[in-house]
Amino acid sequence: MYQYSSRISYSEVDANLNLTYYSLVNYMQDCSCFHSDDVGVGVGYLSTISRGWFVTSYEIHINRLPKYLEKIVISTYPYQVKGMMARRIYTITTEDGELLVYADSLWVLMDLENLRPARINEKILAAYPEDANMPCFDFKRPKLHYNDVGEKVGVFVVNENHIDTNNHMNNSFYIDVTRRFLPEDKFNEINVSYKKAALLFDELDVYLVKLETGYQVVLKKGDEIFTIVEYK
Repeated sequence: MYQYSSRISYSEVDANLNLTYYSLVNYMQDCSCFHSDDVGVGVGYLSTISRGWFVTSYEIHINRLPKYLEKIVISTYPYQVKGMMARRIYTITTEDGELLVYADSLWVLMDLENLRPARINEKILAAYPEDANMPCFDFKRPKLHYNDVGEKVGVFVVNENHIDTNNHMNNSFYIDVTRRFLPEDKFNEINVSYKKAALLFDELDVYLVKLETGYQVVLKKGDEIFTIVEYK
């Protein structure tokens, strides 16, 4: 387990002073990066071996979004680290222990030179021992699919500020982009499936689907799906 504490800043909240979904995902991503760097297998190390972690899915459950000035604790628990894949659980709590957010994620280690999955080496494997005290949640791990019934609601172009150290659009921006096209903005669950990495200047069409409980937002180019995000 790895954790750090923070305080919700004004730049991270919406008009109602609640933490934005974009900032929420950034907190989880930063926790992963801090953890990896602190155990010696972070961005600096991975760059020397031309490797990078790509997230393939998030399952995020929101009990309550933290508000402006609230102090929080962000924790992460790596598990099932084997082969070319790894999972992480995240929790965000108040200082008093109130569980605000919990999430599961699936990651693949990529060979950045050949853009294909790479096996986890012994150094990385040893850095992520599984925590016997890892919290247990009832994750559903849904398989997201798009059935081509969505309404095209916009177009999005990937710019320089969206690109991360893996030279593709950072995973948090997919949340930021899709949220803009929602008719409402209060949900308890966000599921994300990353199908293909968006690159600089990619022009993506945005499709919106009304679900029985919530919405599905799809980013695609032609017939190729890049990301599916479901808000419920």
